[in-house]
Amino acid sequence: MEHTRIAYRDLFDAAQFEKPSWYDRESGLVIQHEAHHDDDRYIELPRFDEVSEQQMRVEFAHTLQDQPELQDRIGEIFAYNRPIDEFEELLQKEGLLHDWKNYRELARQRQLNEWCSRHGIRYDMDGI
Repeated sequence: MEHTRIAYRDLFDAAQFEKPSWYDRESGLVIQHEAHHDDDRYIELPRFDEVSEQQMRVEFAHTLQDQPELQDRIGEIFAYNRPIDEFEELLQKEGLLHDWKNYRELARQRQLNEWCSRHGIRYDMDGI
């Protein structure tokens, strides 16, 4: 029997692991060890890796169009590969850290929702 549901907490937690995780369509479980990639039984879960996190930061910076000086300062942080802490410290000084964290959380949820839609899997919010 093929499972089409995943616990949102399991999906979210797996997306934060550095190593890939898979969803086992037969058991409905999340697996953190290597799976047979060519087996349709397993689907690699999305990850909040550095690339996706950087894309979220860039997208957030684009929402600050009414603050071009701030966008320029953020752009410098990105251009010179400065630590992420510097990005968050700047947002803290500008009173925007809470806005950034909300934006990032919604972007992560959107990423997980898109993954579920692409694979015909629904997530279950029970237990959250």
